[in-house]
This record gives sequence, structure tokens and C-alpha cells, in this order.
Amino acid sequence: MTSPDKSGYQHYLKAQRNLQPNTINSYCSGLNHLSKHCGQDLFTLTQLDELDALLVRYAQGGVDQAQGNYGSWAASNALRHWRDYVALIQGGGSVLAQGPTLESFFSDPAEAGLPLPLNQILYGPPGTGKTYETIRASLKILDPAVVGDYDAALATAVSLEEKSQARETLKDRFDQLCAEDRIRFVTFHQSFSYEDFVEGLRAETDETSGQIRYQVVDGVFKSLCELADVKVTRQTDAPLDVAGRTVWKMSLGNTQGSDAGVFDECIENGYVLLGYGGGLDFTGCTDRQAIRQRFEAAGIPLTGNTDYNLTSVTAFATRMKTGDLVVVSDGNFKLRAIGEITGDYSHKSNPGQDSDYVQMRPVKWLRQYSPSLPYTALLNGQFSQMTLYELRSPSLDAFKLEKLLQPQAMDAAATSQDARVLVIDEINRGNISRIFGELITLIEPSKRAGAAEALEVTLPYSKQAFKVPDNVYLIGTMNTADRSLAGLDLALRRRFTFIEMPPKPELLDGVEVEGVNIGQMLRVMNQRITLLLNADHCLGHAYFMPLQDDPTLSRLSAIFRQSILPLLQEYFFEDWERIRWVLNDQSKTDDVAFIVEDKALGLAGLFPGVQDKLRQTPQWQLNESAFDKRAAYAGIAGGQSEAQQDTAVAAASPEMATAG
Repeated sequence: MTSPDKSGYQHYLKAQRNLQPNTINSYCSGLNHLSKHCGQDLFTLTQLDELDALLVRYAQGGVDQAQGNYGSWAASNALRHWRDYVALIQGGGSVLAQGPTLESFFSDPAEAGLPLPLNQILYGPPGTGKTYETIRASLKILDPAVVGDYDAALATAVSLEEKSQARETLKDRFDQLCAEDRIRFVTFHQSFSYEDFVEGLRAETDETSGQIRYQVVDGVFKSLCELADVKVTRQTDAPLDVAGRTVWKMSLGNTQGSDAGVFDECIENGYVLLGYGGGLDFTGCTDRQAIRQRFEAAGIPLTGNTDYNLTSVTAFATRMKTGDLVVVSDGNFKLRAIGEITGDYSHKSNPGQDSDYVQMRPVKWLRQYSPSLPYTALLNGQFSQMTLYELRSPSLDAFKLEKLLQPQAMDAAATSQDARVLVIDEINRGNISRIFGELITLIEPSKRAGAAEALEVTLPYSKQAFKVPDNVYLIGTMNTADRSLAGLDLALRRRFTFIEMPPKPELLDGVEVEGVNIGQMLRVMNQRITLLLNADHCLGHAYFMPLQDDPTLSRLSAIFRQSILPLLQEYFFEDWERIRWVLNDQSKTDDVAFIVEDKALGLAGLFPGVQDKLRQTPQWQLNESAFDKRAAYAGIAGGQSEAQQDTAVAAASPEMATAG
């Protein structure tokens, strides 16, 4: 296996992280600087636990301020990337392979025979297309052929319309997989909890007794894992078109009760049994009135026309028809089998046995699942507590039902290829330890089901053993400018592959608004922000992408008013003078400067007689008229070419000269 070194690190940054040469040089300089500070050559340090310890040391403040305050961005990012590069090679993915393998690895790890990361986070400043990119990243896992077609279409597209059409095709496929419940999307926030993500208790009213009861409800991640782990254990030819067929939900015993064996009996013998009816034989009854008379003749009292004994037997014996489909539930949140009614009602005699389950209909079992399938694979809402009732739209999703009835692979190897993706937007805004709980260990590739060091835990609410399948992928997005958390949970840091999403002003180089090159304008602003703050607070290109369709001054003005200026105020804590530097207002005349001094505020008028004891500091205000003037935007770049700007930044700070 190839050993990590500086050359491989540079290749890794270029190919896997898509970084520019000056950014790569900055990272290498950062790692050299850290090497001097900690007294060891980090380019020879390949122990992941030691690298994790260094990440804790340098993640917040960079190098100690006594050592020159190198800066948290250059230091921690350089170290984080080295750690990821080392982990990649030690996991078997060498970036130093020779020949075609090297090229294929740079362009597509899957083509090089390397697995896609099970856990990845797309991180970068606001507006760099992180959420936008999750669509492509999800399809790279689930349908790489579609992504290949999309990339080829973009490569040959000439017009903006052709590019938009290629994107629409990609998005349509993404939406289709979402509808099939193979992709789920959630957003973390401060109130998102373990109960939302894994499992928790939910209070519900029992439909028969009216009493409050508590049920364990699966969260979004647990239910997706169970969906990915489900295997079809029984399969026969099924109708592919369910139009015109009545679909029934039915319970066959309680999995936790004394009648738990009813389901196995029904599966083995090819029928369904109803536990209502008091053991009576309803053969010959054709309507509700006949069913009622049979009850009355046997002396079994009914509470009224809505008595469930009467309702359920009527549906089972008279309304259910040959050709109807029956879905067998497992509690309110899962289903375990699908069958087709193949004959009329009959009475099943059980001499010497419990006479509760004697109402019978013959069934052809079409599908059986183990473990039980989450209700989301069929319904838009959970099952009702009633034993037998008709499933209808909008609760029943006919498309999902037809999907379940399509022929499916039954062997474990084929089933494991049915991957699922959970997209977690703003992953750093949630309380990671509170949300993931004990699952923070189980999501590690080496701890997944089937791995050499596979682990499972007993969940606190359901008391069930749980493991994370190896075909569940996590894709997170992280805004590096978000100050909602002081630092990213190190446990999360170790378990995810981080993929940088930098601003790409080159995507806007062909966009001009009244002669102002938007790509160059964004590039220069980000270079100034990098020097004044850091690269984590740059401006993303996505803010300006609407100008591709509408390259007008009014649209550019709206972008600056509604997005850019508010974001800069957030970045600089309303330090208006620094914002002026980003916009180059100090080099403009007041009529085309976005931020100008408020000269109406004079000390002499406000503090007569004591103005000489007060220090006059500039007060700033927005110049509304500048937003509608071309010269205001043309002046941002200061009239310098891109090469001149790069030279100026490099001269100011070679190690921080990163154009994102």
C-alpha cells in the first residue's frame, strides 16, 4: 500500500477536493507551519488518533497567538485535509496509483474501483451550491448512469437552456427516487432531537377504548435503515396494475400478544383469519342486515349499528371480493405481507381450540418481508388501530404499492444493492450528540452491519437490537460561516469525509452586466474577505447565478440589496468601514459608493460646548442611489485585472492567498 506523502497530498487536494493551485500551496504552507509549531513533521504523521488530537488542539484558534496567530482557517483546514487523505489511503484508496487508475480516481472514485464514502459532508461558505450539489451526490450513489449523462450533457451544452434542461432531467430522477423513499431529506436545527432522528414515544388515543396510550415511533434515520435492511422472503407473481382493486388493511394477531401465532398460521396455509364474530358461521350472509340477524339469533348483543363486531364481519364476509388486495400490518407503523383474495368467505372450524379466529378468506401471498417494512413504503400516513378497513387515497399511495408488487431480488447480495440516502442539510446546526446518541458509533463504515467489526445496540425506547446497514449513505451540508456552534463535534468530524465546496467565480466569468464582469467582481471581493476574515466567510457564486438568465442592473441591484450587503453586515458585525473595503468604496466617489459617511451628524450641533472633549468617529450610512449605478459595481474590482489582483493578494500574504 502506498504511504502518504506531500506529493500525494497535493494530488489529493487537486483531484478529490477540486482546489486551485494557490489554495493547495496555502495548505502545504499551513501544514509546514504547524509542523514547526508542534515540533514534528506532519507530512510523516500517519496515526489517525494523533491527528485527531491535533485537530482538537488547532480547530478553534489555529496556532497559538504567541506564535504569530497563523489563523484558524489555514491551519485547521490544512490539517483536516491531511487527516482525510491519510484515512483514504489507509482505507485502501491510494491516490498515487499509476496509469489509468490514477486518472480514473481523480475523475471518479467509483470507476477506479473505490467505494463512495458512506458518510460525507459538503462544506463551504454560503451560496456555494452545497444543497444544490446534494442532488448530484445522491444520484452518484443510486443512479450513476444518470449522473454520467448529465455530465456529458453539460460538457456539450452551448446555451443556458441546454444546461437547464440537463439539470431538470437530473432533478426529475432525484424526485422520482424521493417518491420511492430511496432518498430522504431533513434539515437539522436546534430543536431537532434523538426522538425525531432515531425513535421516541408518541401519545395516541386508542380508537376502541378511547384511552391514551404511548407507542414507540421510529425516527427518520431508523426507519430508513429498516427500509434498507428489509428483505423479501416470499414472492409470487403479482398484478402490476392495481387500478380498480380494493385494498384492505388487516391485522393478523398481535406480535406481542397471545395470538402472535395467527400470522404464521395464515402464511403457512394461504388464508387470512378475522378474530371477530364470536365464533359464528356467516356463510350465506350477503349484506349487513343478514350479519346483524345472525348475531341476534345467536344471542350476541350489539351496541348499535357501529358495533365493530358487526362492521368488521360485514366487511370481511360481504364487501371483500376475489381479486382484492390485503396488506397485513405490524403495529401502526409497519407492514409485513401483501396478499390477494382468491375466494369467498368460509367458516373455519377449530374443534377444541380457541374459536376467536374462525372467519376465513383464502389468500395468495404475493410478498412477505423480514424485518417488517416501514409504513412509508406504502402509505402517506400511519396505519389505523382498526383490525380491518379499506385503504384509500390519499393515505394509500398506489404508485408505491405497484412498486412493491414489481419483481424483486430475494438474495441478500442483490438486496444490499438497494441503497438509501439520507440528506442532512445544515448538519452543524443540530446538537450532534443529542441527535445521534449511540448511533454516532454505528455509522462508522467499520461498525456497519456485515463489516468485520460490526456492532449493534439496544435502543432505549423499543428495547430492540439495532444496527446500521452498509447500504445507507449519509450526505450532510455544512455552512462554514455559521456561528451557531463554537466548533464541529469531533466525533462527527472523524466519521465523515469532508468535501470542500468553494466559491466558483469562474462560472460567472461569461456573465456581464452593462460591461461589468460578474466573475471578476466576485473573485476580487472574496480575495478581500479572505484577507480581512478568512476563506470560510467568502461569498458563494450561487447568489449571482440568476444573472445568467437576467443580466440586468436591476437584478444585480436586488442581489446586493437583499443578499450581499446583509451577509457582509453579518460577517463583519456591522463594521461598516471594513465592508467599504470589501466593496472598494474608499476608492470611489461618494455618488457611486455603497456606504458613505453621514456628514449630517456633527459634534458641534449635537454636543454644543463639549465637542472638543469628544472624539469624532466616522458614522456611515447606505447610499441608496448607488445600487442603481453601473459605476458602483464596476468600481468594486478597482480597475485591476485578475492577474493584478492575484499578485496583490499573494504579495500581501502568500500563505493566505486563496481564491477559493
